[in-house]
Amino acid sequence: MYEGRLIGRRVLVVGASAGIGRVIGQRLVAAGAQVAFASRRKEACQEAAEETGGKAIGLQCDVSDEAQCLRLVADTAEGLGGLDDVVYSAGAISLVALADADADWWRRTFETNVLGAAMVTKAALGHLKQSNGSMVYLSSVSSIGPVWPGIGVYTSTKAALNRMVETWRSEHPEVGFTRIFVGPTADAGTGSQFDMSAFEHMARWAGIGVQSGALCTPTCISEAVELVLSSASRVWDVTVVPKDPPLPWANMHADGGTTAQMIDEA
Repeated sequence: MYEGRLIGRRVLVVGASAGIGRVIGQRLVAAGAQVAFASRRKEACQEAAEETGGKAIGLQCDVSDEAQCLRLVADTAEGLGGLDDVVYSAGAISLVALADADADWWRRTFETNVLGAAMVTKAALGHLKQSNGSMVYLSSVSSIGPVWPGIGVYTSTKAALNRMVETWRSEHPEVGFTRIFVGPTADAGTGSQFDMSAFEHMARWAGIGVQSGALCTPTCISEAVELVLSSASRVWDVTVVPKDPPLPWANMHADGGTTAQMIDEA
């Protein structure tokens, strides 16, 4: 990492009221950045911002609403004096068998994981082009490589997110678009929804070699975000995995290549 590179950098963290996003925002403030914490829960974001003791603000946004995404970016630029980078940490984790997933399951998950990411990126694009900044998205190791049964709604949305990010890169090479592929994480946040239909399928995960039970921590993921934003080079993909025996997705890129890795030592 380049010491001091984040000092004064103005960063919007979406999905920052709890879990991974909150930890990311706090770490970036500690590194010298000015941070807007944003989610549907404005009070929780304001509390998170105040806890940092640094230059930080708390804002509200429902990412499924395009008008609110536009307002969020405008409010961030006004509150921080501009906008250099965005971290899209908002995520809906839907654990349900496909046969039991009705339209509401699909709609809720896509609105947060894909639509919201698209609308926030669209709203922030002008600022990112001006600052030569980066847009960082949290994807999932379950969206590449072997199939993870029981969470197909979630993995489908993350696979769609992956393709969208690749297209943003192609259309706007002047901006950094980074995916952080995250392994199963403890204390990830508040966006998980469970249906009992998922569990008989999830029980097979260890046997088919996609997950052993070890978990990442939000701290390790926040370190990966800091790495991306503080690097002088453009970082496209990072994989964050728990300290765990090798699993099929640990070295896999969406196109079958390899990625940089952050190993959680916690």
